[in-house]
Amino acid sequence: MTQSVDTKPQVQELRNLLAGFECGMLTTVDDDATLHSRPMSICNEIDNDATLWFFTLVNSHKVVEIEDHQQVNISFSAPNQQRYVSILGTAQLTRDRNQLQGKWQHKLQTWFPKGINEPNLALLKVKVNQVDYWESSSSSSPQTISFLELSQR
Repeated sequence: MTQSVDTKPQVQELRNLLAGFECGMLTTVDDDATLHSRPMSICNEIDNDATLWFFTLVNSHKVVEIEDHQQVNISFSAPNQQRYVSILGTAQLTRDRNQLQGKWQHKLQTWFPKGINEPNLALLKVKVNQVDYWESSSSSSPQTISFLELSQR
């Protein structure tokens, strides 16, 4: 029997930390262990199970990297607010049509001119494992929100 764990406080804290951010830097690992970062527009709200979603093309290099190395990092910064967030997660690709349609936003048309009918359109699903964040200049040590312990209970 699977035990239900209330992750709402942690997810709400994560939502508060990411409020106002539309874009983060997604970092992936290549076969030669080099790191690659690129800006990605966050899709809709964070799911209740601490999952972030990003639209992408199936034939992009980041997809190849994620197929080999699922661990990713997404970073957000708002220096004027002294707010910095670093998310460690596990990524996977999905082409589920219902999810694509449910998460589509018109503003994405800029990157995907054919819209939801783009033949190579997919979603990157990033399950958040841990969040480190800094919210003021008074502390050089991060605060941490861990989702791993919750998912392993």
